[in-house]
Amino acid sequence: MNKLAVIVVLLGLGVAARAGSIEHLKKRKAVVYTDRSELCLENNRCYPVLIGKTTPKGTFDLNIVKTTQRGYGGDVMKFKEDGDFMFAVHRVWKLKPEERRMERIASSNVKERVMTNGCINVTDDLYEKLKAYFVLEVV
Repeated sequence: MNKLAVIVVLLGLGVAARAGSIEHLKKRKAVVYTDRSELCLENNRCYPVLIGKTTPKGTFDLNIVKTTQRGYGGDVMKFKEDGDFMFAVHRVWKLKPEERRMERIASSNVKERVMTNGCINVTDDLYEKLKAYFVLEVV
């Protein structure tokens, strides 16, 4: 095999390796455990979340969607649509202080964290981490 052929083969292997890692990234999955109101990442690190009684279960693709609606920080991660309603993972919505969402997400009482209309509310830090995930499983 000449030098040019070796270089072409090595370049091809590099492209295939990167494509494989991209495919791995597209399969990165976060899991929401509704019985614990927790979201767990690949490293088995789990975080409290706010969920609702109507939060749908299943495996969904996560898609970042821009929004101009107040309280969402400019974007949300859509995971399901049902008629006119979009289920999404988004930063804790704080426009009704009487709902005490920040206090509730920090509560060790799981029942206090079941209070949304079906969306999954997460802290700002967790939301940023989730941007590297493409699949959401809700169990």
